[in-house]
Amino acid sequence: MTLTEARDFLRAELLAVAAVPGQVGVVTHDLGPVNPNVLSDGSGPATICSITVENGDPAVVDPAGQVAAAAAELSARGWQTEVESVEGGQHRVAASRDGYQIAVYGWDGDWRLTVAGETPEITG
Repeated sequence: MTLTEARDFLRAELLAVAAVPGQVGVVTHDLGPVNPNVLSDGSGPATICSITVENGDPAVVDPAGQVAAAAAELSARGWQTEVESVEGGQHRVAASRDGYQIAVYGWDGDWRLTVAGETPEITG
């Protein structure tokens, strides 16, 4: 799989997860392929993609429900999920699949849901 194909797959998965429950996801961060080691050594080709999608309706504040719905959607799509304990009002689920990583966040009192993901490192 090329890095472009991996990026396209991740982007589609993030948008699908953000589309629950009855929401529409908006890509808020997608700079394209990057080199994760650029700050440490400044060299090397782009090898990963990192994308963030958000959704929400200011009339609906249900972070627990949104995160639970996202976890269910991820599981249904073949992702291994781990719902983490609520800490400091933050609801979170982590998911992985074939080297891809996704984290879903919702905060008490906030109507937004953040779905962030990263491709596995792909070289060549």
